[in-house]
Amino acid sequence: MPDENAKATVHNSSNAHIQTEEAETAQRQPTLAKLADKPHPITVRLGLVSPAIAVVALFVAFLSLWASQRSMKVGQRAYLSYQVTVANGNQVVEALRADKDFFLTYQVTVTNMGNTPADSIYPKINVAPDPDRTPIMVTFPTQEPFNLGPKESRVLTGQALFKHLHNVRGLPGFASGFTGQIEYKDVFGDSQVKKVCYQFLASGNSARGGMCGTVMQMLQIN
Repeated sequence: MPDENAKATVHNSSNAHIQTEEAETAQRQPTLAKLADKPHPITVRLGLVSPAIAVVALFVAFLSLWASQRSMKVGQRAYLSYQVTVANGNQVVEALRADKDFFLTYQVTVTNMGNTPADSIYPKINVAPDPDRTPIMVTFPTQEPFNLGPKESRVLTGQALFKHLHNVRGLPGFASGFTGQIEYKDVFGDSQVKKVCYQFLASGNSARGGMCGTVMQMLQIN
């Protein structure tokens, strides 16, 4: 009997010890779980910054693609240039000396300096009036648009009849020119415009012409 009581006492003591350890473990588990639920502030900040970095990277990639496409268009599209000449400068000088009406005959050479074709080219060029003489009849082949391949040119010839209607200048002379623009479409379907400005002057025994804002050369008059 004493042995059985001793065994019972040991067993009860062992159970009590086990229960005490389980209670302590149970008390520690909520504390660990609570600490695991709250992330570190740096982790939170990194989680917010990462999406922002991704958005910025996407924007930079889009901007780079747009710049690359624009650069490709600029390098490959058609570029038009023009040259204006007056074909009868000497006749204009003689008509002014005799105070007669005259035709001003001119040529506009349109050239595609680009690497791709220019489509639907339509020159819209006006003849500027002189203070004493007005262009009463102007002919210029701008009714139908035309196309130009790379490095191709086309010469457009026109005429303007100048009639002496006023006496504002008081001295013999003539000042006219051509203004307007050349409209066209490039290979990408974008509309482009080339401005046109040319000056023509005649006085005394000479005539000269040139692009606006440049030193006019007598060699341009035939």
